[in-house]
Formats: sequence, C-alpha cells, structure tokens
Amino acid sequence: MNKHLIRVHPEKNDNPFEFFQKLRDSFQKRMTLMHMVRERPQRLDNGIVATYKVSKIIAKTGNAHSIGESLILPAVSIIISDVMKLALEETVQAIPLSNSTVCRRIDEMAGDIEGQLICLLKSRSFSLQLDETTLQDSDALLMVYVMFFNAKELVEEMLSARRTRTNTKGVTIFEEIRGYFEENGIPMENIIACATHGAASRVGRYRGFISYLKAIVPPVFTIHCVVHREHLVSKKLALRLNHSLSLVIQVVNFIKSHALQNRLFRQLCEENGEDFDTLLLHTEVRWLSKGTCLQRFVALWDSIVAFISDKNFGEKLIDSKADIFYLADIFQQLNLLNKALQGKDSDLISSKSAVLSFVKKLELYLHNLGRPEFPQFPNLKAIAGILKDEELLAYVSHLKQVIEDMKEWFCDLLNLDIPNWILYPFGVPAVEVHPEIQKN
Repeated sequence: MNKHLIRVHPEKNDNPFEFFQKLRDSFQKRMTLMHMVRERPQRLDNGIVATYKVSKIIAKTGNAHSIGESLILPAVSIIISDVMKLALEETVQAIPLSNSTVCRRIDEMAGDIEGQLICLLKSRSFSLQLDETTLQDSDALLMVYVMFFNAKELVEEMLSARRTRTNTKGVTIFEEIRGYFEENGIPMENIIACATHGAASRVGRYRGFISYLKAIVPPVFTIHCVVHREHLVSKKLALRLNHSLSLVIQVVNFIKSHALQNRLFRQLCEENGEDFDTLLLHTEVRWLSKGTCLQRFVALWDSIVAFISDKNFGEKLIDSKADIFYLADIFQQLNLLNKALQGKDSDLISSKSAVLSFVKKLELYLHNLGRPEFPQFPNLKAIAGILKDEELLAYVSHLKQVIEDMKEWFCDLLNLDIPNWILYPFGVPAVEVHPEIQKN
C-alpha cells in the first residue's frame, strides 16, 4: 500500500494520518445502490408512524381533519428548511396528512382501541354509565362508558358514541345498547352496575332503561349520577333568589347580545381599570356555569351599574344586590363540590366523603350566617353594612333548604356502609378483616 501511495499518489504522501482516516470514513459512508433501496422504505415507514401520531393529536384537539395539510405540513416544511437546514421534499412527501388520510387514520386507531376494549369486556365484569347530548344537527348522541379492573388497575374508557335512530325513550336506549352488545359478543350478564341521570327514560319503574336492564340482569346495581343530583339541589331556589338570578341573566344577555353594547361595556371596563372587560354567559347544559357567570358579574358590579343606570334594569338590579352577591358565594361552594365529585379516579367512597364534608360545611355556614358572620361568604362580607334582616333570613332559609335537599338526594350515599379497613387500612387489626384480605 505504501509503494502504491508513493508511485500513484505522490502528492498525498506527506498528508497526516488523520487525512487518511477521514478518507476511509467517507468511503464507508458513501451512498450505494443497496443503501438507497433500503433507506426509502424506512423513511416511508417512519412517515406513516408520524401520520398516525399527528392524526391522534388532531383528533384529541378536536380540529378539522384538513388542518394537517393546510397548517401542520407547511409548518413542518418551514422548520425543516429554516431551522434544521435539511432537504424537505422527500421528508414532507413521506408524511401524508390529507383530509381523507387523517380521517382514515383516526378511524383505524378508534377501531383498534374499540376492538381491544371489546375483547376485555367479553371476559370480565364491568360497570356501565350512560349519557346523552344533542349535536348541532339536533341528533341525539348516546355515549356509553365502562369501568373495570384490568391487571389490578381500575380502568375507565368510552365504549361507544352512537346516534339514536328516533327518540331517547328507555326502550330505544335499551335496544341500542343490547344491539351493540349482541353485535360484538359482549354478554349482558357481565354488567354488574349502571349509573345514569334521574330522567324518567332512565330510571322509570316500568318503561325506563333500568327496568329493561334489570329484566335481563336482575342483580345489577344501579345508582343515580351524583353530579346530576347536585344539579337538582342547586336548581331549587326560593322565588326571591330565582327572580334575582333571572335579573342577572337578563342583564348579561342585554349586554352580550348586542355588538355595540358589548363594545361600549368593554370600553367602560377599561376606563374603570377593571380586571376583566367582558361578562360570561351561562348554559343550562353545563349545569353549574351560573357560578362563574355570577362571580364575573359581582367582580364587574360597579361598571355594570354605571353602564345600565339609565336603563330599565338599573333600580331592580340595585335592589337585588345582596341576593346576587349571596348567590355568587353559594354557587362558588357548589362548584367546588362539583369538581370534587368528578375526576377519573372518582368512586362512591370519595363521593361520600365529598358530600358528607360539604353538608357539614353548610351546617357551619348556617350557624355563622345566623350570628351574622361571613367568613365563608366573601362577596356578602363586602356588603355586610347594607344587609337587611329580611335578607339574612332569606339566606338562612335557603341554606336550610340546601342542607335538607342534600340529605334527601344523597341519603343512599350518606348511609353507605364502608368497611374500616378501606378507610383506615393500617389502623384496623388484622383479625377483624376477612382471611383472604389478611394476606395483603
């Protein structure tokens, strides 16, 4: 090799050793035909994997499927060319993100997840939860959730979301559920519990969904949704408080429903140095959205009064100030309970704890309100100097009614007997629990 170097390449004879090492490395890394044949399929495979991952992100964010081709790919092209300084043609072409491709990828992933879930439900017991909503085209969407144990872990998944063919009566919902289970080979007997809201189509004694389900699975345990129960409690207001709440909704709609009024109100809030410059609407579907609506209303109270002082609502609004401030406080407490009753790991034990503690708090609030003291009512405390005795009596009466309604609607939950070894696993003597549990 040395003779060949001196005779054929004399000009490179004096080069350092590192020069020949780099020459060897570049030769080994050269692009060959076999390398080119292998590299393109690998790039395509990576592109397909990326397509599935991006499609999953699009589905989770709820964006239109066309966003992949109209926004994501152009953004990726800019990043590759301007930041990474790489050739982008082959890379971008290997990531198909057209509208139809994204839709197909999402359907494939959804079908695969549904298939895995069905296989698990065929061989184990599970609880069922039903809910429904109305789509923009007025179609009713029936959503089915399941909860079961998988490898000693409690799993909660959505099983299906199907449009109901006609109405949402109990028999219609039952036939939809039974048809889906029979179609996929899931035994109805595997259902050990079912949770629904309290509508007649769900819990009716003769024609409700639960009655049809119990005819096939008699031992199934049924429970009324705890969040819906709280909504029913919060919905019940005395005539006076209901009138004040309706007045708030009228004022919000008056300002929000007209573009000019909304702009003028925003300008007034900016001039007054308010922390917010817009009011919040509420919706009956989101049961306790009135709480956030009232909190924002109270925060912008001075600007609202100044804005509508020459309107029809002015005097009525000022007369209802104490009621509105009280409602903002009590709905804030109800919202906190609502959050405590929700969550992925929520169960009857945690729900009982949340409801029981809330009832105890209300009893304390009632005692303080009767003094009168307002540590738990910050908005009411701010106007304590203008409160009248009849107003305090109305609020005390409402709190008493809320406590009674909570105990009535949640009587089964409050009377639920929970073993001490569940609540205090390290504080119960081992001899007091079942022998099978003693092993753990």
